[in-house]
Amino acid sequence: MVVMNTTYAQVTTETNAKIKKRTFLNQFESDYVLSVSERIALKQSRIAYQFRTKEILDTLDISDRKRKRLIEELKRNPFSNRIQEVIANGTKFEDSLKVLKPN
Repeated sequence: MVVMNTTYAQVTTETNAKIKKRTFLNQFESDYVLSVSERIALKQSRIAYQFRTKEILDTLDISDRKRKRLIEELKRNPFSNRIQEVIANGTKFEDSLKVLKPN
């Protein structure tokens, strides 16, 4: 049985990031609150990070069950240490391979 994973690129570069224009903290301490454009930029970079991490998880040689659990973890916590450990362990072997050329 052959299983092929396909990924689809986003057609547009902009994401529909919805944020509140005014926050509760803005009423009292406006110095601590980021501007609307800064918050949109942070949210878009976080979404792009999740997308790249999902693509990496799809390419790793792990079981489908584990991949599914990690993708659910990615949705809950994009910066999870568990996901980073799996990616590091999955890519460590590939990075340590050295091709020796005969003299």
